[in-house]
Amino acid sequence: MKNTIIIKSIFLLFSTVMLGQGKKDNATLSKNITGEFKAKSNVVSKDKKDSFTLRGNLTGNYKGKLYLNYNDKKDSCDVINNQFYFKGKILAATIAGFTTETATGSSTSFYLENEDIKVDISIEKKVFSNTEINWLTINDVFGTKSILIEKDYEDFKNKHSKDKDWQIEHYKKLDEIVSKYPKHDYSLNLLRVESRDSLADYKKLQVLYVKLDPKFQDAKEMADLKRNIYPKAEVLAEKIEKPMLDFALPNKDGELIDTKKYKGSVLLIDFWASWCGPCRKQIPEITKLYERFKDKKFNVLSVSVDSSREKWLAALAKEKMQWDNVNKDKVLTGDFEKVYGTKTIPATFLINKEGMIVFFNPTFKQIETYLSENLE
Repeated sequence: MKNTIIIKSIFLLFSTVMLGQGKKDNATLSKNITGEFKAKSNVVSKDKKDSFTLRGNLTGNYKGKLYLNYNDKKDSCDVINNQFYFKGKILAATIAGFTTETATGSSTSFYLENEDIKVDISIEKKVFSNTEINWLTINDVFGTKSILIEKDYEDFKNKHSKDKDWQIEHYKKLDEIVSKYPKHDYSLNLLRVESRDSLADYKKLQVLYVKLDPKFQDAKEMADLKRNIYPKAEVLAEKIEKPMLDFALPNKDGELIDTKKYKGSVLLIDFWASWCGPCRKQIPEITKLYERFKDKKFNVLSVSVDSSREKWLAALAKEKMQWDNVNKDKVLTGDFEKVYGTKTIPATFLINKEGMIVFFNPTFKQIETYLSENLE
């Protein structure tokens, strides 16, 4: 699966930190540390079941108890002749994983459903920080509908992600999945991942958000998604409709670039870093806007927060940004942090011709609309 499907956390579990005790967060749904989570489904029951059976084969020399962790539960069974068996009931499909009697590490998880499920796992000894642990890998999963949903989305993404109208097609696909599976955790987490994308269309995500069934979704994760797509009024109030603060920072040649030079133009200030994937992902979108409006009194100033000058310069050379780039080479406190300080990047500010902040972290569609209405 591609890196964009990062949904459930890649986790390293020790005996005191088990999957069932810590709720999954922002990580992989079906991707492990080394690459692709090999999950397949060849058997899907046609009849709706109200309980699950889970039969498994284990490769390795492990003997003892195996634990199945899901929601806040931790079931156990004995591994006999490299085979194990669990049964139970769940309200809706939920993420699950395995641990052992001693310190356990794992980078794979799967969706547990009320189905007849078969899994193949392997356990091997590894050493982390001078501690020997059981490293557990889920190699194959058979019999869940979730795998089919995931595969359908992955196939779609692999086929269309480079299309010119990808964003339109993508939201249609998200709508299809959420509408069809409003109770499924996978739908929620697809939206959570998308909500963290700097190119996200919050209006469309808000439409999809209300289609989720809150009775079957995790309340904390629903709240997390809601926070992302409905920016808090107080946060926006702190940033927008206030005058920008002028500052001067050095470019790659050591020349100070003073924001006073942009007076009378619309200015997009973009805080980024070479190590920030989402920051670099949005550079092509900034480039499109810059190329379209640069002759109509529109400017861009990218402010790197890189502590490594070498990495910053390497990123500049690779990205080939045509607008002014400076480096925040020292901590600027006081008024600067009050006006521009943010906890995360990318962070963007759109400044109007009068020097007022009109948008904080706008979508690129919002920027395009504003520039079209005010510069064309």
